[in-house]
Amino acid sequence: MDRFQPFITQNLLTKSFNDPTKVLNENRLQETLLLLPTDGGMSSRLKQRNRKLNLANLEQESGIRHPNYRKINKNSKLALKEFINTSRKAITQAKKIAHENSLSTREELESFLHKNNRDVFDKLPNYQTFLPMYSDLWVNYMREILNIPDNLSCSKNLNINGTNSLLKLSMADFNGSKLMVSKSRNQNMRGLEGIVLWDSQKTFIMITKGSLTDEIKIIPKKGSVFNFQIPINDDDALEYTILGDRFKYRSSDRAGRKFKSRRCDDMLYYIER
Repeated sequence: MDRFQPFITQNLLTKSFNDPTKVLNENRLQETLLLLPTDGGMSSRLKQRNRKLNLANLEQESGIRHPNYRKINKNSKLALKEFINTSRKAITQAKKIAHENSLSTREELESFLHKNNRDVFDKLPNYQTFLPMYSDLWVNYMREILNIPDNLSCSKNLNINGTNSLLKLSMADFNGSKLMVSKSRNQNMRGLEGIVLWDSQKTFIMITKGSLTDEIKIIPKKGSVFNFQIPINDDDALEYTILGDRFKYRSSDRAGRKFKSRRCDDMLYYIER
Protein backbone atom coordinates (compact mmCIF):
# COMPACT_ATOMS: atom_id res chain seq x y z
CA MET A 1 0.00 0.00 0.00
CA ASP A 2 2.98 2.34 0.51
CA ARG A 3 3.57 2.78 -3.21
CA PHE A 4 0.01 4.11 -3.61
CA GLN A 5 0.34 6.77 -0.89
CA PRO A 6 1.31 9.62 -3.28
CA PHE A 7 -2.01 9.10 -5.03
CA ILE A 8 -3.84 10.67 -2.10
CA THR A 9 -1.72 13.79 -2.05
CA GLN A 10 -1.18 14.24 -5.77
CA ASN A 11 -4.65 13.41 -7.02
CA LEU A 12 -7.14 13.93 -4.20
CA LEU A 13 -5.84 16.65 -1.90
CA THR A 14 -4.55 18.86 -4.73
CA LYS A 15 -8.12 19.33 -5.95
CA SER A 16 -9.30 20.69 -2.60
CA PHE A 17 -6.26 22.52 -1.16
CA ASN A 18 -3.66 24.85 -2.59
CA ASP A 19 -1.02 23.21 -0.39
CA PRO A 20 -1.94 19.53 0.02
CA THR A 21 0.84 18.90 2.53
CA LYS A 22 -0.47 21.54 4.94
CA VAL A 23 -3.44 19.51 6.13
CA LEU A 24 -1.15 16.51 6.59
CA ASN A 25 1.38 18.47 8.61
CA GLU A 26 -1.39 19.87 10.84
CA ASN A 27 -2.61 16.29 11.43
CA ARG A 28 -6.04 17.22 10.12
CA LEU A 29 -5.89 14.33 7.65
CA GLN A 30 -3.82 11.19 7.36
CA GLU A 31 -2.10 9.99 4.24
CA THR A 32 -3.79 6.63 4.50
CA LEU A 33 -6.51 5.12 2.38
CA LEU A 34 -8.60 2.57 4.28
CA LEU A 35 -10.29 -0.17 2.30
CA LEU A 36 -13.11 -2.26 3.75
CA PRO A 37 -14.03 -5.68 2.45
CA THR A 38 -17.44 -6.05 0.79
CA ASP A 39 -19.75 -8.97 0.24
CA GLY A 40 -20.10 -8.40 -3.48
CA GLY A 41 -23.47 -6.68 -3.15
CA MET A 42 -25.09 -9.60 -1.35
CA SER A 43 -26.49 -7.45 1.48
CA SER A 44 -28.16 -5.01 -0.91
CA ARG A 45 -29.74 -7.89 -2.83
CA LEU A 46 -31.01 -9.40 0.41
CA LYS A 47 -32.51 -6.06 1.45
CA GLN A 48 -34.33 -5.75 -1.87
CA ARG A 49 -35.56 -9.32 -1.55
CA ASN A 50 -36.85 -8.73 1.99
CA ARG A 51 -38.52 -5.54 0.86
CA LYS A 52 -40.36 -7.39 -1.89
CA LEU A 53 -41.42 -10.04 0.60
CA ASN A 54 -42.72 -7.38 3.00
CA LEU A 55 -44.69 -5.69 0.23
CA ALA A 56 -46.16 -9.04 -0.75
CA ASN A 57 -47.15 -9.72 2.85
CA LEU A 58 -48.74 -6.30 3.17
CA GLU A 59 -50.71 -6.80 -0.01
CA GLN A 60 -51.81 -10.20 1.21
CA GLU A 61 -52.92 -8.84 4.58
CA SER A 62 -54.66 -5.84 3.08
CA GLY A 63 -56.41 -8.16 0.65
CA ILE A 64 -58.15 -10.02 3.47
CA ARG A 65 -61.44 -8.13 3.43
CA HIS A 66 -65.07 -8.92 3.42
CA PRO A 67 -65.97 -10.28 -0.03
CA ASN A 68 -68.60 -7.56 -0.47
CA TYR A 69 -66.81 -4.70 1.30
CA ARG A 70 -67.19 -2.32 -1.66
CA LYS A 71 -70.90 -3.00 -1.87
CA ILE A 72 -71.32 -2.65 1.90
CA ASN A 73 -69.42 0.66 1.95
CA LYS A 74 -71.47 1.98 -0.96
CA ASN A 75 -74.73 0.86 0.63
CA SER A 76 -73.87 2.54 3.93
CA LYS A 77 -73.27 5.86 2.17
CA LEU A 78 -76.51 5.52 0.22
CA ALA A 79 -78.40 4.68 3.42
CA LEU A 80 -76.94 7.73 5.18
CA LYS A 81 -77.81 9.97 2.23
CA GLU A 82 -81.36 8.63 2.16
CA PHE A 83 -81.69 9.11 5.92
CA ILE A 84 -80.53 12.74 5.68
CA ASN A 85 -82.86 13.58 2.79
CA THR A 86 -85.83 11.81 4.38
CA SER A 87 -85.23 13.49 7.75
CA ARG A 88 -84.89 16.96 6.25
CA LYS A 89 -88.06 16.50 4.22
CA ALA A 90 -89.95 15.33 7.31
CA ILE A 91 -88.61 18.28 9.34
CA THR A 92 -89.79 20.75 6.68
CA GLN A 93 -93.24 19.14 6.62
CA ALA A 94 -93.45 19.13 10.42
CA LYS A 95 -92.58 22.83 10.67
CA LYS A 96 -95.14 23.63 7.99
CA ILE A 97 -97.81 21.69 9.89
CA ALA A 98 -96.84 23.48 13.12
CA HIS A 99 -97.19 26.86 11.41
CA GLU A 100 -100.55 26.02 9.82
CA ASN A 101 -102.02 24.69 13.08
CA SER A 102 -100.39 27.26 15.42
CA LEU A 103 -98.43 24.64 17.36
CA SER A 104 -95.76 26.44 19.37
CA THR A 105 -94.35 23.68 21.57
CA ARG A 106 -92.62 20.42 20.83
CA GLU A 107 -95.12 18.38 22.83
CA GLU A 108 -98.08 19.82 20.91
CA LEU A 109 -96.43 19.14 17.55
CA GLU A 110 -95.47 15.56 18.43
CA SER A 111 -98.95 14.82 19.75
CA PHE A 112 -100.58 16.28 16.62
CA LEU A 113 -98.27 14.39 14.25
CA HIS A 114 -98.73 11.14 16.16
CA LYS A 115 -102.50 11.36 15.70
CA ASN A 116 -102.85 12.92 12.25
CA ASN A 117 -99.54 12.53 10.35
CA ARG A 118 -97.98 9.33 11.58
CA ASP A 119 -95.79 8.92 8.47
CA VAL A 120 -94.15 12.31 9.11
CA PHE A 121 -93.77 11.56 12.81
CA ASP A 122 -91.98 8.26 12.12
CA LYS A 123 -89.49 9.91 9.74
CA LEU A 124 -88.45 12.69 12.13
CA PRO A 125 -84.92 12.28 13.54
CA ASN A 126 -84.76 11.79 17.30
CA TYR A 127 -81.77 13.02 19.32
CA GLN A 128 -82.49 10.60 22.15
CA THR A 129 -82.21 7.65 19.78
CA PHE A 130 -78.54 8.47 19.07
CA LEU A 131 -77.64 9.52 22.62
CA PRO A 132 -76.43 5.99 23.64
CA MET A 133 -74.04 6.18 20.70
CA TYR A 134 -72.28 8.94 22.63
CA SER A 135 -72.80 8.03 26.29
CA ASP A 136 -72.36 4.25 26.06
CA LEU A 137 -69.98 3.80 23.14
CA TRP A 138 -67.87 6.87 22.38
CA VAL A 139 -67.23 7.99 25.96
CA ASN A 140 -66.06 4.52 26.99
CA TYR A 141 -63.98 4.32 23.82
CA MET A 142 -62.21 7.58 24.70
CA ARG A 143 -61.69 6.60 28.31
CA GLU A 144 -60.04 3.40 27.14
CA ILE A 145 -57.78 5.24 24.69
CA LEU A 146 -56.58 7.72 27.32
CA ASN A 147 -56.34 5.07 30.06
CA ILE A 148 -58.80 6.86 32.34
CA PRO A 149 -59.79 4.63 35.29
CA ASP A 150 -63.47 3.78 35.64
CA ASN A 151 -63.77 4.64 39.33
CA LEU A 152 -61.95 7.98 39.53
CA SER A 153 -63.46 10.13 42.26
CA CYS A 154 -60.98 13.03 42.11
CA SER A 155 -59.69 14.51 38.86
CA LYS A 156 -56.44 15.51 40.58
CA ASN A 157 -55.45 11.85 40.70
CA LEU A 158 -55.58 11.61 36.91
CA ASN A 159 -52.15 11.44 35.27
CA ILE A 160 -52.19 11.88 31.49
CA ASN A 161 -49.30 12.62 29.15
CA GLY A 162 -50.45 15.62 27.13
CA THR A 163 -48.38 14.88 24.02
CA ASN A 164 -49.38 11.23 23.84
CA SER A 165 -53.03 12.00 24.49
CA LEU A 166 -53.16 14.57 21.68
CA LEU A 167 -51.54 12.09 19.31
CA LYS A 168 -54.10 9.44 20.23
CA LEU A 169 -57.00 11.87 19.87
CA SER A 170 -55.80 13.00 16.44
CA MET A 171 -56.04 9.39 15.22
CA ALA A 172 -59.26 8.54 17.08
CA ASP A 173 -62.71 7.92 15.62
CA PHE A 174 -65.16 10.78 16.25
CA ASN A 175 -68.28 9.01 15.01
CA GLY A 176 -70.64 9.24 17.99
CA SER A 177 -68.86 12.15 19.66
CA LYS A 178 -70.64 15.24 20.94
CA LEU A 179 -69.18 18.38 19.36
CA MET A 180 -69.95 22.06 19.74
CA VAL A 181 -69.07 24.66 17.11
CA SER A 182 -67.23 27.34 19.08
CA LYS A 183 -66.05 29.43 16.11
CA SER A 184 -66.96 29.45 12.46
CA ARG A 185 -66.84 31.70 9.45
CA ASN A 186 -70.57 31.06 9.15
CA GLN A 187 -72.14 33.00 12.02
CA ASN A 188 -75.28 30.82 11.96
CA MET A 189 -73.28 27.72 12.90
CA ARG A 190 -71.73 29.12 16.05
CA GLY A 191 -73.04 27.47 19.18
CA LEU A 192 -74.46 24.41 17.42
CA GLU A 193 -74.00 21.25 19.45
CA GLY A 194 -74.85 17.71 18.48
CA ILE A 195 -73.84 14.08 18.13
CA VAL A 196 -71.70 13.17 15.13
CA LEU A 197 -73.44 10.63 12.92
CA TRP A 198 -70.74 10.57 10.26
CA ASP A 199 -67.19 11.90 10.32
CA SER A 200 -66.47 12.49 6.64
CA GLN A 201 -63.39 14.02 5.06
CA LYS A 202 -64.64 17.60 4.89
CA THR A 203 -67.72 17.69 7.14
CA PHE A 204 -69.22 16.54 10.41
CA ILE A 205 -72.80 15.29 9.93
CA MET A 206 -74.53 15.86 13.28
CA ILE A 207 -77.95 15.54 14.85
CA THR A 208 -78.84 18.53 17.03
CA LYS A 209 -81.65 19.38 19.42
CA GLY A 210 -84.31 21.80 18.22
CA SER A 211 -87.17 23.72 19.77
CA LEU A 212 -89.82 21.96 17.67
CA THR A 213 -87.94 19.07 16.06
CA ASP A 214 -84.43 17.67 16.18
CA GLU A 215 -82.45 18.47 13.04
CA ILE A 216 -79.65 17.09 10.88
CA LYS A 217 -76.78 19.54 10.33
CA ILE A 218 -73.83 19.21 7.96
CA ILE A 219 -71.01 21.30 9.42
CA PRO A 220 -67.98 21.94 7.17
CA LYS A 221 -64.64 21.41 8.89
CA LYS A 222 -63.00 24.21 6.95
CA GLY A 223 -63.32 27.51 8.75
CA SER A 224 -64.70 25.96 11.95
CA VAL A 225 -63.42 25.21 15.45
CA PHE A 226 -65.03 22.45 17.51
CA ASN A 227 -64.96 21.78 21.25
CA PHE A 228 -65.62 18.44 22.91
CA GLN A 229 -65.40 16.99 26.40
CA ILE A 230 -64.42 13.59 27.74
CA PRO A 231 -66.12 12.98 31.11
CA ILE A 232 -63.81 11.82 33.90
CA ASN A 233 -66.55 11.46 36.49
CA ASP A 234 -69.93 13.03 37.23
CA ASP A 235 -68.38 16.43 37.98
CA ASP A 236 -65.21 16.83 35.88
CA ALA A 237 -64.29 16.40 32.24
CA LEU A 238 -61.33 16.87 29.90
CA GLU A 239 -61.95 19.55 27.28
CA TYR A 240 -60.23 19.66 23.90
CA THR A 241 -60.46 21.75 20.74
CA ILE A 242 -60.43 20.60 17.12
CA LEU A 243 -59.20 22.92 14.37
CA GLY A 244 -61.34 21.89 11.45
CA ASP A 245 -58.85 23.13 8.85
CA ARG A 246 -56.28 20.63 10.18
CA PHE A 247 -58.79 17.80 10.55
CA LYS A 248 -59.89 17.35 6.94
CA TYR A 249 -59.26 13.63 6.82
CA ARG A 250 -61.55 10.64 7.14
CA SER A 251 -61.40 8.77 10.42
CA SER A 252 -60.00 5.71 8.63
CA ASP A 253 -57.22 7.83 7.09
CA ARG A 254 -56.35 9.53 10.39
CA ALA A 255 -55.79 6.16 12.06
CA GLY A 256 -52.55 5.66 10.13
CA ARG A 257 -51.54 9.29 9.81
CA LYS A 258 -48.97 11.04 11.98
CA PHE A 259 -49.79 14.72 12.45
CA LYS A 260 -46.82 17.08 12.43
CA SER A 261 -46.35 20.52 13.93
CA ARG A 262 -46.82 23.24 11.37
CA ARG A 263 -47.35 26.96 11.13
CA CYS A 264 -50.82 28.33 11.77
CA ASP A 265 -50.49 31.74 10.14
CA ASP A 266 -53.50 31.02 7.95
CA MET A 267 -55.68 30.55 11.03
CA LEU A 268 -54.98 33.77 12.90
CA TYR A 269 -58.50 34.99 12.13
CA TYR A 270 -59.74 32.53 14.76
CA ILE A 271 -57.90 34.56 17.40
CA GLU A 272 -58.75 37.97 15.99
CA ARG A 273 -62.49 37.32 15.94
